[in-house]
Amino acid sequence: MPGDIQMAGAESTAVRPTVFVTVGSMFPFDRFVKAVDDWAAGQDMEILAQIGEGAYEPRNMRWVRRLARPEYEAAMAGADLVIAHAGVGSVVSAGEHCKPIVLLPRRHAMAEHTSDHQVETANALRGKAGILVADDETEIPARIDEAMAMTAETREAIARTADPAFIARIRSFILQTPAPGAG
Repeated sequence: MPGDIQMAGAESTAVRPTVFVTVGSMFPFDRFVKAVDDWAAGQDMEILAQIGEGAYEPRNMRWVRRLARPEYEAAMAGADLVIAHAGVGSVVSAGEHCKPIVLLPRRHAMAEHTSDHQVETANALRGKAGILVADDETEIPARIDEAMAMTAETREAIARTADPAFIARIRSFILQTPAPGAG
């Protein structure tokens, strides 16, 4: 049933970092979910994964197929770290909550998306405060370690809004682009 959290492993009441994993809402991303689940096997932290409609079901972390928007926002707000596909919505949500995020872009050649726009998005965001990019699933553990090692000062550097120069470029593009059917 959508929204029912499936348990993997024993529950503990210990206070420890919280990780929110999300694949977005459009396509399955089993390669990503399995890689994070493999990493989760050796961790002592609260991990919740929103896995979508993929075939792989995690064994080492709590998971749910889909979260309603309020539950998604609560998971994002309560996380110490977000691990996600390189979808703009996930990046924006993490930014709005000032959460560091580890990204793994979906790849067209692996039939994970209809284009390589997530690779392009990840490359454009690489090096920005609070954003770490794994180029493939083998890099996920190292990027998570980097994110978990961030200091409070580094986390505070994560912008809640887009860079003003970026906003200006978008505004300029929109204002200079003729409306459909305009002469």
